[in-house]
Amino acid sequence: MADANIIELKDATKAFSRIPAFKNVNLDLRKGEIHALLGENGAGKSTLTKVMAGVFKLTEGKLFFDGKE
Repeated sequence: MADANIIELKDATKAFSRIPAFKNVNLDLRKGEIHALLGENGAGKSTLTKVMAGVFKLTEGKLFFDGKE
């Protein structure tokens, strides 16, 4: 399926010691797309990419890779 999501986040939240790095993120990434994450220091950009890479697990929400949770 050409239009299938490679990575999908649904209501994703990552918190450290109950302080959220990011909260309720919904994101779809498809093959061939180019995205940029912009934000101030401490906005959760690096943490979000580490969650997508599997370095951190989500506190809440779901992460799908190639259609599998």
